[in-house]
Amino acid sequence: MLATAALAPMAAPQPASAAPPGDDTVVAFLVRGVGNGHGRGLSQWGAYGRALDGQTWQQILDAYYGGTTNDTRTMTDMSVRLTKWDGAAVFGVVSFSTGVVWNGQNYTSMYARETSNGSFTVYGTGSRACPGGVGLTVPTVDLVRGSQGTAVSQLQRFLASFGHDPGPIDGIFGGLTEAAVEDFQSANGLAVDGEWHQAEWEKAQAISGGGTTTNWTQIGTTTDVVSFVTSGLSQSTASKGDVLGACEPDGSITHYRGALDFRNTGDGNRVVNRLDIENYLRGVLPKEVPPSWGSGGGGAGMNALRAQSVAARSYAMSQSRYSYALTCDTSSCQVYGGAAERSGAGSAGFLAVEQALTDTAIKDTAGTVRVDGSAIVSTEFSASNGPRTAGGSYPPVDDPWDDQPGNPNHRWTRIIDADSLASFCGVSDASAVRTERNSASMFDGIWSNRLVNCPATSDPLSLRNARGYPTQGFDLIPIRREATTQTAFSFIGDSVGVGVAGSATSPFRMTLDGVFASTTFDAIVSRRTEGGSIPDGVDAADSVPRGTDYVVVQLGYNDDAAAMPARIDSVMRALRGRDVGTVIWVNLSERRPGFAGANDALDDAMDRWSNLIVADWESASDHTAASRWFSDNVHLTSTGQAEFSSWLREQLMLVVTGNYTPARMLLPGDPLRVPVLGQFGIPTDGSVAGVALNVTAVGPTGPGWLRAWPCGADEPSTSSVNYVAAGAVEPNAVLVPVDDTGEVCISTLTGTDVIVDVAGWFDAGLEPATGRLIDTRDDATDRTLRPGRALRVPVTGIAGVPDDGTAVGVALNVTAVGTAGPGWLRVWPCDDDEPDTSSVNYTAAGAIEPNAVVVPVGASGEVCVSTLTRTEVIVDVSGWFDAGLRVGSGRLLDTRDDDTRRTLRPGAALRVPVTGRAGVPDDGTALGVALNVTAVDPNGPGWVRVWSCDAPEPGTSSVNYLTAGAIEPNAVVVPVGASGEVCLSTLTDTEVIVDLTGWFDAGLRAASGRLADTRIGLGPVAPR
Repeated sequence: MLATAALAPMAAPQPASAAPPGDDTVVAFLVRGVGNGHGRGLSQWGAYGRALDGQTWQQILDAYYGGTTNDTRTMTDMSVRLTKWDGAAVFGVVSFSTGVVWNGQNYTSMYARETSNGSFTVYGTGSRACPGGVGLTVPTVDLVRGSQGTAVSQLQRFLASFGHDPGPIDGIFGGLTEAAVEDFQSANGLAVDGEWHQAEWEKAQAISGGGTTTNWTQIGTTTDVVSFVTSGLSQSTASKGDVLGACEPDGSITHYRGALDFRNTGDGNRVVNRLDIENYLRGVLPKEVPPSWGSGGGGAGMNALRAQSVAARSYAMSQSRYSYALTCDTSSCQVYGGAAERSGAGSAGFLAVEQALTDTAIKDTAGTVRVDGSAIVSTEFSASNGPRTAGGSYPPVDDPWDDQPGNPNHRWTRIIDADSLASFCGVSDASAVRTERNSASMFDGIWSNRLVNCPATSDPLSLRNARGYPTQGFDLIPIRREATTQTAFSFIGDSVGVGVAGSATSPFRMTLDGVFASTTFDAIVSRRTEGGSIPDGVDAADSVPRGTDYVVVQLGYNDDAAAMPARIDSVMRALRGRDVGTVIWVNLSERRPGFAGANDALDDAMDRWSNLIVADWESASDHTAASRWFSDNVHLTSTGQAEFSSWLREQLMLVVTGNYTPARMLLPGDPLRVPVLGQFGIPTDGSVAGVALNVTAVGPTGPGWLRAWPCGADEPSTSSVNYVAAGAVEPNAVLVPVDDTGEVCISTLTGTDVIVDVAGWFDAGLEPATGRLIDTRDDATDRTLRPGRALRVPVTGIAGVPDDGTAVGVALNVTAVGTAGPGWLRVWPCDDDEPDTSSVNYTAAGAIEPNAVVVPVGASGEVCVSTLTRTEVIVDVSGWFDAGLRVGSGRLLDTRDDDTRRTLRPGAALRVPVTGRAGVPDDGTALGVALNVTAVDPNGPGWVRVWSCDAPEPGTSSVNYLTAGAIEPNAVVVPVGASGEVCLSTLTDTEVIVDLTGWFDAGLRAASGRLADTRIGLGPVAPR
């Protein structure tokens, strides 16, 4: 199966024929962003995650609004601009209980019309009705049929929008200009001839929704605010459907507690709702967060609703937006929906806006606001802030709780065409456009982005608004053409394919710009591989241009699994009849049950069709972070379409550039023998004492381990890499001596793909040793490692490490097992002080987390191990040094603490000085360093590379992580050149910690490359 995006691919040996020429032209950009909203203050999804994790509403507020505290305030005169009536000439209200009151007069329904600037006439009726045809007379009875009221109301509102006087109307069109009649007729598809016919009247009724004539009585005029209230109701306890109902422009009703004012302002007519703050919040919370959250976690989710009620209350009470109202009812302020809705004045039933759980949350926090001193603060909030808040008025905080399964925008992805970005920026070529952090910004991390080489604007908010992205917190990652070929390409797909390739602006098609000499795309909703009432996959295959070099098939979701073997063969026969070259068939996500059989059929079909390759979308999308890629476990969200397109392009380009070979997973039994001599500059003359490797288990079938050892020796009983679950991606550094075979052997407990990268080799110093030094689980006495005390582990005189003073250091594999909570292990020579850096990091209780550690050994012959949280510990030795390794310890980099927020991002290497720091001399004697490199909270699946800055960037990875938000450490042995620096690069945004564990003044030599990758058949083939 083809490689996935999670691990850095290394090119396979080139085929005999020349590969297509490389092309660095940028054809599109991946837009990788976080959150939904402005990212400041409280995250609604994050608050929910925190609540489910046991945080109280007070703790949630303290986390998001640092520097502020809770206080109690009241407000009885909250005022809200109801934007749907902005500029209205007429405003009507309806009572479904005790009546509407204005100026001491009580009617069932009332409305006010502005008759001149700032002057209003008020009408009332004993019927439940919205404003209609006031003073209407209809001389032609057969045109009326009892329905003209609502129709003329519709006509009045329409005419007013054209600046025509909407009434009173004398007859249907009496007194109106011919232009007014024609405006209404033309806009509604009626005859524009100045005449009103029976057919036109009936169509107008359909447009307006019908209705009945209402007799309205003029009850007064005023030049002041027209304030409507409900007679004799308690605004706090009245039923949602009994409080005032406001007539919306479409004739529906929205109920509001309190008073509704219709008034003229300097900006035009406005409707304002005046009410108590607590009643106002009852119409806010259900519009801002799902009330059902209150039931989450056995009721723990109520703390998210309580936190939201305090944030909404504080935000509203801190606002003063207009001279006539404090706030508005849209997301520009905070969303407010009133108490209830109903379809019209004649509707008996209503739909509640206010909900019991949000009402309870408001009562539980009654009057509570956030203050800074005595001032209520503007408690901004948004739907999602991603993994870290934006800062601004409040300190930024890490927010892994925002990563909830239902949150589609914790991290999101889009693809933008390079030409579209160039047009937006006002440049001819977008290749140089990029995002970078603005150190002068008041915001944090990705939220401080600016666009570079974009003359039109440096503000990513402009691009967000133009493209409809969830936030302005995003990075632009270039997608380069890679190859320009004279070959032909075709795509065959179903509804999933429609989403990625259905039009010229679809994301997958954009990524292929200029790669092929010709392309065809054929995707249809509900298409089967074979059969059905629409053109199926066989029909599409029959239409592929003859001689097409590459065909991608994305089919199978609409087929019966049992029928797939025959249907695959039908499509392949049809394609063979068109003389096509390579067929890449995308297998199916198994998130929805029932597709495993189809995937088995595809795997089996590769044995029958030599030109068939299966691209493994099931494995690429089978991880927690990919949940937000799917809308229904088959079809893709906008983020999913971008991720699928990026992934599928990578699979296709592996084939096009000649870097794909058949894959074979490593199975238990015979080991994988990996030649190391003669590879990537490693000599073959017997001078090689050992190699520094990075060995990664990818997608194992279950929990297990990998072992690595020189093939001339017996297989050890200790492990080099440990993984705890099927589907894991688990790397570890391994120092392995090299014997006369010149090969390193890799074995496994469970079936898994394996990647082996070389980071360096030793011409002296490294000697063989293998064995378990300690396992606290097996000790007869309870030696569980606990905080506050060091575990002293003898290393000399054990497992082949001599005790005659010649051992200056050891290569260990140290594993934390069954941890009590998140934390770390430190490993150091017991003759020295405990360092403040970590050797192994783990993120959760119950973890099993291994890491390689290269550590010097002092006169005591012991290494010490300490922990942050209680844990069992296993220490295995894989080699020892008789020269070269020297003591050094210290933190070289932590991007989280840097004043300039040096988050590691794709596209630019981060240079880290190592000589002259943490005990490493700067006199040129340091040949290399032993590091512990940890990726913290990456943006998505990916890797970190580490290499000497004096050398080219390698194609191999040093640290691999499978999911967004991971904390993934790995040991790295890396040579150091004349610059005294090591460089780091990444596939996705991530924070990085670099700790020094030792340095080399002899023995270590440079080498860098991928020795084996069983996923793509690179290197030796796994035995069978």
